[in-house]
Amino acid sequence: MPEQRISALKIAVLTIFSAFCILPALVAQGEIDTQTRVMFRNESSFSVSINSNGFGLNYRYGIWRDARNQLLYDADFAYIKHPKEEKTIAAYNYITRRYVFGKQNLFWELKGYAGWQKELYRKVDRTGISVRFFYSGGAALGFLKPIYYDIISISGLGEVTFLEPQKFDPSIHQSNIYGRSSFLLGFDELKLVPGLTAKTGLSFEYSERDQIIHALEAGINISAYPRRIPIMAVEKNDFMFFTLVVAYRFGRIIDISEAASAKTWLERRRERKNPDMQFQEF
Repeated sequence: MPEQRISALKIAVLTIFSAFCILPALVAQGEIDTQTRVMFRNESSFSVSINSNGFGLNYRYGIWRDARNQLLYDADFAYIKHPKEEKTIAAYNYITRRYVFGKQNLFWELKGYAGWQKELYRKVDRTGISVRFFYSGGAALGFLKPIYYDIISISGLGEVTFLEPQKFDPSIHQSNIYGRSSFLLGFDELKLVPGLTAKTGLSFEYSERDQIIHALEAGINISAYPRRIPIMAVEKNDFMFFTLVVAYRFGRIIDISEAASAKTWLERRRERKNPDMQFQEF
């Protein structure tokens, strides 16, 4: 297993283990929660993640079905690296440029999910932790953008005389790579690859305010495509990606009661800045 996958696995295991270890202490010794809770509620949140093969962003909308269960709608955007990627250096004169030898394409995923989340342990005090289990599945759309390298020509005196952007070719591009060309090259050759995806994990929500969401998540994600994704030209590529994910989630509770729906946009904006305003009548 590649080193980055092992590191992500360690982080995920430590996150889950730590949360379960501190949960009993928080439940037993936490400050009593006297906040007035929003009863008719949905959730809107974002997350940033460190993955075993890259990184990602997520948006999630949760619809509460009962006191412990939510219907989830998710959208993920992730950058996927090949496990054999290793940066090297091309040095000519005083200029040094880093690149990944043999990398053929950049690969991103855009994924949409529908799923379910169940609250396993509920907060019983203001500083407690809510532990939630979630799972979902859906469709994935992969984006492949070819990478261009600046290929050099060298004079008899050892000087660089010409630079030309070219796609990587292992048969002719060895010691004549100057570095990676502009990131913008290749977008007109973008290719789309449809696939399927699924994920599951645990979420540890720890915000002290009822209307605000702060959570740490650890889980796994699987994406599968009908053909191998050519990220590298000189290494074996996969058609299925198994990813370990550790994420930080932040967001807010959406009050969907009739009273909240009757409020103006300006009133809702003021309440988001000062959540206690909506409970002044109590």
